[in-house]
Amino acid sequence: MSRNVPRLGLNRSEVALAIGVSANTVDLMVEEGFLPKPRKWHSRKVWLVAEIAAAMSEWPEDGIPKQRADADADDSDEWRASA
Repeated sequence: MSRNVPRLGLNRSEVALAIGVSANTVDLMVEEGFLPKPRKWHSRKVWLVAEIAAAMSEWPEDGIPKQRADADADDSDEWRASA
């Protein structure tokens, strides 16, 4: 009997495969704040699927300017994923 078990976490190469980038790009995306930092257990690093999805839902949509609460605020258009 085979059961489908939902994946709660992914390793670095699985994250890369899931979002269509290289493993090195995953590292860069974490460094730049576009993806959350992985969770760590001993030497194993795991990204929570829910946190990846939440971070990606905050990415700006292509062709749609980011809405700003205060147009006179800092001119920086930066945002960061929170984990």
